[in-house]
Amino acid sequence: MKKILFFSALALLAVACHKEPYPQDQDSEYLVFTEPAKDVNFAEFQTFDIADSLLVIGQSDKPQYSQSNNALALIQAYRTNMEKLGYIYTPSNPDADLGIQLTYVIKTERYVQYYNGDPYWWLDYPGYWPSGYWGNWTGWYYPYPVTYTYTTNALITDMVDLTPARDGDTKLKIVWSCYIGGPAGYSVQNDVDRMKESINQAFAQSPYLSRTASNR
Repeated sequence: MKKILFFSALALLAVACHKEPYPQDQDSEYLVFTEPAKDVNFAEFQTFDIADSLLVIGQSDKPQYSQSNNALALIQAYRTNMEKLGYIYTPSNPDADLGIQLTYVIKTERYVQYYNGDPYWWLDYPGYWPSGYWGNWTGWYYPYPVTYTYTTNALITDMVDLTPARDGDTKLKIVWSCYIGGPAGYSVQNDVDRMKESINQAFAQSPYLSRTASNR
Protein backbone atom coordinates (compact mmCIF):
# COMPACT_ATOMS: atom_id res chain seq x y z
CA MET A 1 0.00 0.00 0.00
CA LYS A 2 2.30 2.71 -1.27
CA LYS A 3 -0.14 5.53 -0.68
CA ILE A 4 -0.29 4.91 3.06
CA LEU A 5 2.13 7.24 4.75
CA PHE A 6 4.32 5.88 7.55
CA PHE A 7 4.74 8.22 10.46
CA SER A 8 7.44 8.40 13.08
CA ALA A 9 7.00 6.23 16.15
CA LEU A 10 6.90 9.35 18.31
CA ALA A 11 4.00 10.80 16.38
CA LEU A 12 2.17 7.51 16.47
CA LEU A 13 2.50 7.30 20.22
CA ALA A 14 1.14 10.80 20.56
CA VAL A 15 -2.10 10.03 18.75
CA ALA A 16 -2.66 6.51 19.93
CA CYS A 17 -3.63 7.10 23.55
CA HIS A 18 -7.14 6.84 24.90
CA LYS A 19 -8.09 8.39 28.24
CA GLU A 20 -9.37 5.07 29.58
CA PRO A 21 -7.16 2.10 28.66
CA TYR A 22 -8.35 -1.46 28.91
CA PRO A 23 -7.91 -2.52 32.56
CA GLN A 24 -5.80 -5.65 32.70
CA ASP A 25 -6.88 -8.53 34.92
CA GLN A 26 -3.39 -10.05 34.88
CA ASP A 27 0.05 -8.48 34.91
CA SER A 28 1.05 -10.47 31.83
CA GLU A 29 -1.44 -8.67 29.61
CA TYR A 30 -0.64 -5.68 27.45
CA LEU A 31 -2.16 -2.27 27.86
CA VAL A 32 -4.61 -1.51 25.06
CA PHE A 33 -5.33 2.11 24.10
CA THR A 34 -7.74 3.03 21.32
CA GLU A 35 -8.88 6.40 20.01
CA PRO A 36 -11.20 7.30 17.11
CA ALA A 37 -11.16 10.58 15.24
CA LYS A 38 -14.03 12.95 15.93
CA ASP A 39 -17.15 13.02 13.78
CA VAL A 40 -16.39 9.88 11.79
CA ASN A 41 -19.21 7.62 10.66
CA PHE A 42 -17.58 4.26 10.00
CA ALA A 43 -20.76 3.00 8.36
CA GLU A 44 -19.79 5.13 5.36
CA PHE A 45 -16.78 2.89 4.68
CA GLN A 46 -17.09 -0.47 2.98
CA THR A 47 -13.66 -1.73 1.93
CA PHE A 48 -10.23 -1.84 3.49
CA ASP A 49 -6.65 -2.81 2.77
CA ILE A 50 -3.73 -3.62 5.10
CA ALA A 51 -0.06 -2.98 4.49
CA ASP A 52 1.43 -6.37 3.64
CA SER A 53 4.49 -5.80 5.85
CA LEU A 54 5.06 -4.92 9.48
CA LEU A 55 7.26 -1.90 10.07
CA VAL A 56 9.78 -2.86 12.78
CA ILE A 57 11.61 -0.17 14.77
CA GLY A 58 14.30 -0.86 17.35
CA GLN A 59 15.95 -4.09 16.24
CA SER A 60 18.50 -2.31 14.06
CA ASP A 61 19.73 1.20 13.38
CA LYS A 62 17.25 1.56 10.53
CA PRO A 63 13.56 0.67 10.31
CA GLN A 64 12.85 -2.71 8.74
CA TYR A 65 9.84 -4.24 7.05
CA SER A 66 8.94 -7.76 8.07
CA GLN A 67 6.81 -10.40 6.39
CA SER A 68 7.70 -13.13 8.86
CA ASN A 69 5.10 -15.60 10.07
CA ASN A 70 4.71 -13.60 13.27
CA ALA A 71 4.22 -10.36 11.36
CA LEU A 72 1.66 -11.96 9.07
CA ALA A 73 -0.18 -13.40 12.08
CA LEU A 74 -0.68 -9.89 13.49
CA ILE A 75 -1.79 -8.57 10.11
CA GLN A 76 -4.24 -11.46 9.79
CA ALA A 77 -5.68 -10.69 13.23
CA TYR A 78 -6.64 -7.22 12.02
CA ARG A 79 -8.10 -8.55 8.80
CA THR A 80 -10.23 -11.08 10.69
CA ASN A 81 -11.62 -8.45 13.06
CA MET A 82 -12.37 -6.02 10.24
CA GLU A 83 -14.22 -8.67 8.24
CA LYS A 84 -16.26 -9.59 11.31
CA LEU A 85 -17.41 -5.96 11.42
CA GLY A 86 -18.67 -6.16 7.84
CA TYR A 87 -15.79 -4.61 5.93
CA ILE A 88 -14.62 -6.13 2.66
CA TYR A 89 -10.92 -6.87 2.28
CA THR A 90 -9.60 -5.53 -1.03
CA PRO A 91 -5.84 -6.05 -1.16
CA SER A 92 -3.82 -3.70 -3.35
CA ASN A 93 -6.97 -1.96 -4.49
CA PRO A 94 -6.33 1.75 -5.10
CA ASP A 95 -9.99 2.44 -4.39
CA ALA A 96 -10.09 0.90 -0.90
CA ASP A 97 -11.90 3.12 1.60
CA LEU A 98 -9.66 2.41 4.59
CA GLY A 99 -6.00 1.56 4.96
CA ILE A 100 -4.40 -0.06 7.99
CA GLN A 101 -0.71 0.11 8.81
CA LEU A 102 1.07 -1.64 11.67
CA THR A 103 4.30 -0.63 13.41
CA TYR A 104 6.14 -2.82 15.90
CA VAL A 105 8.48 -1.06 18.33
CA ILE A 106 10.90 -2.90 20.62
CA LYS A 107 13.32 -1.33 23.07
CA THR A 108 15.77 -2.86 25.55
CA GLU A 109 17.25 -0.81 28.39
CA ARG A 110 20.29 -1.93 30.35
CA TYR A 111 20.79 -0.66 33.88
CA VAL A 112 23.83 -0.79 36.15
CA GLN A 113 23.43 0.60 39.63
CA TYR A 114 25.73 0.50 42.65
CA TYR A 115 24.20 0.10 46.08
CA ASN A 116 26.10 1.50 49.06
CA GLY A 117 23.24 1.03 51.45
CA ASP A 118 21.89 -2.01 53.15
CA PRO A 119 21.59 -4.76 50.52
CA TYR A 120 19.48 -6.98 52.71
CA TRP A 121 16.13 -5.58 53.66
CA TRP A 122 15.80 -7.79 56.70
CA LEU A 123 18.84 -6.28 58.44
CA ASP A 124 16.67 -3.33 59.48
CA TYR A 125 13.79 -5.50 60.62
CA PRO A 126 12.87 -4.79 64.29
CA GLY A 127 14.55 -7.30 66.58
CA TYR A 128 17.06 -8.56 63.99
CA TRP A 129 20.69 -8.84 65.11
CA PRO A 130 22.30 -5.39 64.96
CA SER A 131 25.81 -5.16 63.57
CA GLY A 132 27.08 -3.91 66.96
CA TYR A 133 26.15 -7.20 68.59
CA TRP A 134 29.39 -8.74 67.33
CA GLY A 135 31.58 -5.82 68.30
CA ASN A 136 32.42 -2.42 66.86
CA TRP A 137 31.12 -3.21 63.35
CA THR A 138 29.84 -0.54 61.05
CA GLY A 139 28.42 -2.92 58.51
CA TRP A 140 28.60 -6.43 57.10
CA TYR A 141 28.52 -5.72 53.41
CA TYR A 142 30.30 -4.00 50.56
CA PRO A 143 28.94 -1.77 47.82
CA TYR A 144 27.81 -4.01 44.98
CA PRO A 145 26.54 -3.51 41.44
CA VAL A 146 23.18 -4.68 40.18
CA THR A 147 22.86 -5.11 36.42
CA TYR A 148 19.64 -5.92 34.62
CA THR A 149 17.92 -5.41 31.30
CA TYR A 150 14.33 -4.49 30.67
CA THR A 151 12.63 -4.96 27.30
CA THR A 152 9.34 -3.43 26.23
CA ASN A 153 7.51 -3.81 22.96
CA ALA A 154 4.51 -2.21 21.38
CA LEU A 155 2.24 -2.59 18.37
CA ILE A 156 1.00 0.71 16.97
CA THR A 157 -1.83 0.77 14.47
CA ASP A 158 -3.29 3.55 12.35
CA MET A 159 -6.45 3.28 10.30
CA VAL A 160 -6.43 5.86 7.53
CA ASP A 161 -9.27 7.25 5.43
CA LEU A 162 -8.10 6.73 1.84
CA THR A 163 -11.10 8.22 0.08
CA PRO A 164 -9.60 11.74 -0.29
CA ALA A 165 -6.78 10.24 -2.36
CA ARG A 166 -9.27 9.49 -5.14
CA ASP A 167 -9.59 13.22 -5.68
CA GLY A 168 -5.84 13.76 -5.60
CA ASP A 169 -5.73 14.95 -1.98
CA THR A 170 -2.47 13.84 -0.37
CA LYS A 171 -3.62 14.70 3.16
CA LEU A 172 -4.95 11.45 4.58
CA LYS A 173 -6.82 11.50 7.88
CA ILE A 174 -6.21 8.97 10.64
CA VAL A 175 -9.68 7.84 11.74
CA TRP A 176 -8.65 5.29 14.37
CA SER A 177 -5.47 4.67 16.35
CA CYS A 178 -4.48 1.79 18.60
CA TYR A 179 -1.54 1.30 20.94
CA ILE A 180 -0.78 -2.11 22.44
CA GLY A 181 2.29 -2.34 24.64
CA GLY A 182 4.05 -3.43 27.78
CA PRO A 183 6.93 -5.58 29.02
CA ALA A 184 8.16 -8.24 26.63
CA GLY A 185 7.48 -11.84 27.60
CA TYR A 186 9.68 -14.89 27.80
CA SER A 187 9.41 -15.66 24.07
CA VAL A 188 8.53 -13.97 20.80
CA GLN A 189 5.70 -16.44 20.22
CA ASN A 190 4.24 -15.62 23.61
CA ASP A 191 4.31 -11.91 22.79
CA VAL A 192 2.63 -12.52 19.45
CA ASP A 193 -0.13 -14.55 21.12
CA ARG A 194 -0.64 -11.81 23.70
CA MET A 195 -0.77 -9.16 20.99
CA LYS A 196 -3.33 -11.13 19.01
CA GLU A 197 -5.54 -11.26 22.09
CA SER A 198 -4.96 -7.55 22.61
CA ILE A 199 -5.97 -6.83 19.01
CA ASN A 200 -9.25 -8.61 19.69
CA GLN A 201 -9.65 -6.49 22.82
CA ALA A 202 -8.94 -3.30 20.85
CA PHE A 203 -11.88 -4.04 18.56
CA ALA A 204 -14.06 -5.15 21.48
CA GLN A 205 -13.58 -1.77 23.18
CA SER A 206 -14.21 0.10 19.91
CA PRO A 207 -17.81 -0.81 19.01
CA TYR A 208 -18.14 2.33 16.90
CA LEU A 209 -15.96 0.65 14.24
CA SER A 210 -18.85 -1.58 13.25
CA ARG A 211 -20.43 -0.66 9.92
CA THR A 212 -23.83 -0.85 11.64
CA ALA A 213 -22.86 1.53 14.45
CA SER A 214 -24.52 4.93 14.55
CA ASN A 215 -22.61 8.10 13.86
CA ARG A 216 -20.66 9.31 16.88
